[in-house]
Amino acid sequence: GDFVALAEALKANTSLTTLKAQFNNCGPGGLTALAEALKVNKSLITLDIRSNKLGPGDGIVLASALKVNQSLATLKVFGNRFGRADGEALGEALKVNTTLTTLNIARSIF
Repeated sequence: GDFVALAEALKANTSLTTLKAQFNNCGPGGLTALAEALKVNKSLITLDIRSNKLGPGDGIVLASALKVNQSLATLKVFGNRFGRADGEALGEALKVNTTLTTLNIARSIF
């Protein structure tokens, strides 16, 4: 599936607090669109995108959103294949993000 349309809706939505979109394929540009939506969305508290065939570079994209997002408290991204740079980027994002309290990266490869 493609997350681009979902991400566009998320940019305008002000009431959704939980999005469970696990076991999908983000598709080309899907994660980038979702990350851009996370930068402006102020209502989403829980995001579950585990087992979405995310790969090297995708953690960097997520990290850019986490540095800006001020509502997300729980992020589940386990079961993906990130690269080392993704882990480093996520670590840097956690240094500045003040709202994320749960990050589940189990079964992920870095």
